Amino acid sequence: MGRLKEWAKNRLQRTKSTNGAHGDCLNVSPTAESNASDPSALSATENSVKTTGPPGNIDQLSKPDSVNCNATTVSSLPEFPQTEKIIPDPSSSHTTPTSSSESDDPWELAYGILQAREPKLVEAYQAHLRLAQHDNSVHTNLSNPRSVQSVMTKLLEDREKNQWRISLLGKDVKIREQTEKLAKFLLWADPVVKSAVSTQPYAALAWAGVSLLLPLLSSSTTSNLAMLKGFDPIHSIQIYWDIFEKNYLQSEHREEYQDLLEPLAALYSHIIEYQARAICHLSKAQLSRAWVNIAGESDWNEVISKIESSSDACSSNLSHYVLEETRNNRDSLLQEIRESRSILDEICNVLKADTSRNQKNYEDQNERNLLQALASTYEDDKNYNPLRVPGTCEWFFQGNEFRNWRDSDGSTLLWISAGPGCGKSVLSRTLIDENRLSTNVTTSTICYFFFKDGDERRMSATNALCALLHQLFTRDPTGTLIQKAVIRHKNHGANLAHNFSELWDLFIECVSSPELGEVVCLLDALDEGNVKSMQEMLCNLKELYSKPEFSSSTSKLKFLITSRPYDDLEPSFDDFPDTSAYLHFDGDDKSAEISHDIDLVIDAKLQKVARHFRESDRQMISKQIKDMENRTYLWLHLTFDIIEQSPSEYSRRSDVKELLSGLPSKVSDAYEKILDRSGNELRTKTLLEIVLAASRPLTLDEANMALIMALSKNGFDSYDSLKADLWSQDKFKSVVKNLCGLLINVYDSKLFFIHLTAREFLTDPDRSGKWKGRLNMTQSHKTMALVCLSCLSHLGGQGSAMEIRTRFPFAQYSAENWMHQSRPTETEDEVLDSVLKLLLQQT
Repeated sequence: MGRLKEWAKNRLQRTKSTNGAHGDCLNVSPTAESNASDPSALSATENSVKTTGPPGNIDQLSKPDSVNCNATTVSSLPEFPQTEKIIPDPSSSHTTPTSSSESDDPWELAYGILQAREPKLVEAYQAHLRLAQHDNSVHTNLSNPRSVQSVMTKLLEDREKNQWRISLLGKDVKIREQTEKLAKFLLWADPVVKSAVSTQPYAALAWAGVSLLLPLLSSSTTSNLAMLKGFDPIHSIQIYWDIFEKNYLQSEHREEYQDLLEPLAALYSHIIEYQARAICHLSKAQLSRAWVNIAGESDWNEVISKIESSSDACSSNLSHYVLEETRNNRDSLLQEIRESRSILDEICNVLKADTSRNQKNYEDQNERNLLQALASTYEDDKNYNPLRVPGTCEWFFQGNEFRNWRDSDGSTLLWISAGPGCGKSVLSRTLIDENRLSTNVTTSTICYFFFKDGDERRMSATNALCALLHQLFTRDPTGTLIQKAVIRHKNHGANLAHNFSELWDLFIECVSSPELGEVVCLLDALDEGNVKSMQEMLCNLKELYSKPEFSSSTSKLKFLITSRPYDDLEPSFDDFPDTSAYLHFDGDDKSAEISHDIDLVIDAKLQKVARHFRESDRQMISKQIKDMENRTYLWLHLTFDIIEQSPSEYSRRSDVKELLSGLPSKVSDAYEKILDRSGNELRTKTLLEIVLAASRPLTLDEANMALIMALSKNGFDSYDSLKADLWSQDKFKSVVKNLCGLLINVYDSKLFFIHLTAREFLTDPDRSGKWKGRLNMTQSHKTMALVCLSCLSHLGGQGSAMEIRTRFPFAQYSAENWMHQSRPTETEDEVLDSVLKLLLQQT
């Protein structure tokens, strides 16, 4: 190798400009952006700074403050056939390795070193490359750069033509975890490979080695786990020395580091050898049993040790500054690969397609009955909350509290508390929709439930557990998890859905299943649940996280819970025994960040609401709103609704100034202003009572009928006369809006209060103004009880129960809830008379 060193010295002294095939150390290609210009993205904590060698673990890194990645993703991967015996290219065994005087690319030199050291392995690897091109007539010769370039061009063409056929399901959870890591590396490295094909084909082939390996994992078992784990340190080392090459070997100071070319080529030869052994091991391209029989954990670990030793040897002559800078940049890139939104989204898309192809059809009647008993509208409940405005919530995603919880290797709980209207539910929806609750897509199951005060289907711990279990069963790729519940359902029947103890035990049994991996549960608005039920849930969680065997279990159960910072909840969370298993994120401490997000929402809203205003007027409105105190998302939503209702009234500057002077300063003031617009106070009050007392959200048709009956002074002679008095279906939604404005939202044809604060405003014991505290629950229940009883009294002779349920929308609700609505008003003579009248009518 002395000749190699002498040649390298002469070669590097030339004035030839070298274009980096991979781009800058963090900007990996023209199509992949990163935070290279952001100093915070290159910072590292003290425990990440070492001076001996680069090995690192993608899961155990210093976390940079801010990481952003938009890596181009691979459109497809070829699926390679397997065969028992491969005939090598006859020309390859007679070809002399490339002379060192012909190249200064350490990867090209590495192939030459490997071919001299392991000629049989290189023959088998070349044979597999021919298979990968689906053309056995092609002569693949790794000694020839043009041949390597041709191989890479063909592989990339196949990738573009074919769909990604990698199965990320059906394997042991540890195999899935390693497969996902390989897929992330491949997706991140894709632009690196494409840019290097023509200038550095050997480097491109080395970086694309994962694409040859992944299709071979379709039937992989845990016996290959040690081999797959070896790629973690290998990829860390690859990235480390790639960064070093760009910053030093291809810089104006390259002469200082020319002695590293020889040991670097030797290191790369061991990396290529590992890739070749793994690929040939899985593909059965076994031409020599002597080297192919590497299968045990100790054998693969031994090879990795050689690679790490070679890397350490390369590092031994570098300065502390070079080692530290390169390590910090490497750690940032590894974190970037781990958290990249585009990479995670691509894997999620593959996983969804894989799941749809392999989703179990629950044809067993017992299984179907169980799923039906557990089913609810949890997805619709999530989607009721609006989407975030782009740019908001980023401070939360990058915050240490959230990232430490998300990236923890153990079971942890994160409680997020903040005042009303600060965007907690929007954040919860975003965390779910954008797949931000875990960076381990294939080994994590995400479940969620959104509590809602006033909706009895969404107020108890049993409601939440049913939803979580339903998601666990329907998202189980094996389809076997549900068997744990079938026997319990047979024993308890429909009562299982209301039995907290049984549901909890079943939930813990399911999440402890080793094949499930990590389970992440998000519970939104815990404070809107029934107090006693929520205390029971928290008590069980506290007991669970207190068990030593649970914290040391291989299974991971993570909870993220949002709520207001109520006094009755905080002590329950503070009682959690181990602070490492419980984290508290107080949104009230992030007022500056939330205020910045609200400014973004103001700008986005103004572009829509005030698009017909003059620019100067828009700026005036923006400044006025941004300068106001005590702003929340809810207040902002209500305020913009006031502007949006009558935009034509604000065409003059004086009108705009009058508008600004009259904007409400608090949410309660906004509620007053909205309800004051109503042209019919009695109808508004009655509709608010109906929505307030309803045990679940009413449909538009149900609310239409309930409102007509509640407003009728003399009742109706028949059901037909009642129906004739209804508002038309296409008009009633507008009636609701005209009566109550934004206080009542219509979503999926159902009526909801815009926010829990609307209910609290209407029933506030400290009455002030026209509407604050105007309603009370007793009177509201009385209104609904009389409506239900009136409805039932008109159903006689209207047909069978099935016909009545179909023809009369409010009949089902009335039959199920008249007793519930009457009970709070049992001392009211009017209600008692109506109950007696109904019972006499039935007899």
